[in-house]
Amino acid sequence: MQGFTSKGRTSAPCLDVAPDLMEDPFTGGMSAYLWHYGLIETPTFVAEQGYWMNKPGRANVEVVGPRDNIESVKITGSAVTVIRDEFKF
Repeated sequence: MQGFTSKGRTSAPCLDVAPDLMEDPFTGGMSAYLWHYGLIETPTFVAEQGYWMNKPGRANVEVVGPRDNIESVKITGSAVTVIRDEFKF
């Protein structure tokens, strides 16, 4: 329930183990949960992750709708392509 920096409201640490995932991505589910259960004061906040991996990331999160009837979660911010591939079937 705190960010890695003064701008962050939440942080998302690794929730899985290698070799599957090295860092948990930002999730709309986490944001909707926090808003629904009153764990955050406002439906807009900054989420941070990746600081433990020396790959800091920040996203702007907006939960749309009242606590008891959430319609969607908007997540915006910058991104960098790490890997690109093509699958042919």
